[in-house]
Amino acid sequence: MSISLRSQVLTHYKKLIRTAQAVFQNDPARIYSMTQGIRENFTHYKNEKDEKTIKELIRAAKDTDSFLRREVLQTIQTDENTYRLVIKPYMLFDNTRLIRTCEDDEKEHQHEEEEKARQEGLSPCEIAAQKLK
Repeated sequence: MSISLRSQVLTHYKKLIRTAQAVFQNDPARIYSMTQGIRENFTHYKNEKDEKTIKELIRAAKDTDSFLRREVLQTIQTDENTYRLVIKPYMLFDNTRLIRTCEDDEKEHQHEEEEKARQEGLSPCEIAAQKLK
């Protein structure tokens, strides 16, 4: 393995450990479990010589890090049936595009339903009554 690849592997190993500590902050059992899993996975491929395979493993490590940071939410139990979500600033994203898309889809669907009702000969009052159902 070239020195460059070796340093990339070590960099991503350390980054995954730090990510596990950040994502599962205040949960020592989960941090330990994740750290053990990361360590075992990297140890398993420690003697890999094929550069293509190593690059694929580095890509997998990057994807795993990204997934953990973006997709994993930590919950804290506050009462018997109540949990609090711990949302980190890096998990927030601009969802206005998503909201606009959903609203547009809803309007389009609504127009389709109204057109179908008109074709069936329903009056505007009957169409409104169907919407309330």
